[in-house]
Amino acid sequence: MGTLSDTIRTERFIHSPNLPSSQVTAVIAADTVPEVIAALRSRRVRVITPQENADLPEPVNRHADLQCVHFQGKSWLVARSEIALQQSLQAEGAEVLPTEQRLGSKYPADIRLNALLLNKQMFGKIKELDPALQKACSMAGIHTISVRQGYTNCSAAIISEKAIMTADAGIAQAAERHGIEVLRIGAGNIRLPGYEYGFIGGCCALISESVVAFTGALRFHPDGFRMRRFIEAQKKQVLELTQHPLIDIGGILPVKEEDRS
Repeated sequence: MGTLSDTIRTERFIHSPNLPSSQVTAVIAADTVPEVIAALRSRRVRVITPQENADLPEPVNRHADLQCVHFQGKSWLVARSEIALQQSLQAEGAEVLPTEQRLGSKYPADIRLNALLLNKQMFGKIKELDPALQKACSMAGIHTISVRQGYTNCSAAIISEKAIMTADAGIAQAAERHGIEVLRIGAGNIRLPGYEYGFIGGCCALISESVVAFTGALRFHPDGFRMRRFIEAQKKQVLELTQHPLIDIGGILPVKEEDRS
């Protein structure tokens, strides 16, 4: 028989976006691949699933990394039309700020929230980001770094506070200039139905301080061995949620983690 501690966990909001310091207990992720969601839930991770956003193109209209962004602690910015997602986060105790602009189906209206936040730095196509995000980061003391790639968050996978993986040369150069180690991988070889290919940031995330979870198996990617070696060099482990090729589901965004204090 299990003990009370087996079923009840004390949670806290993840302090630094994308960088859990313990086991993640809640994430935001699209349920477009049920096997991925089931694998997360089997590891006691609660999954908040965005609804379809009518303003976005059909293949990506449930992608979390287009609909919301975490900028610190319990503070989240969510697309103004996504009332259900706002309410789900508020039910978790989050402080939710709606965007000033609606998302749109054509670039750059679809990238208003697609920024990469890492260590009090925000990489993105700054002039195209929602004004509310720019203001929030300014108030939080988050330094903004402009890159040409609009799908910044989609295009980079955070492995540690000082390491990312990306196929985008501009993001790689900007990150390296700011002291971040970068593994440059080839573009493609990540599924995204409706598009030629997806992005590395859309198919993986840290789900604990030491585990990087992928939507598929690295062996199907030409750079899979290099990715695994890079992750292990950062003292992290690889967790493959399925044994299929990598698929971009719009990211797995960590929300809460176990409070071990």
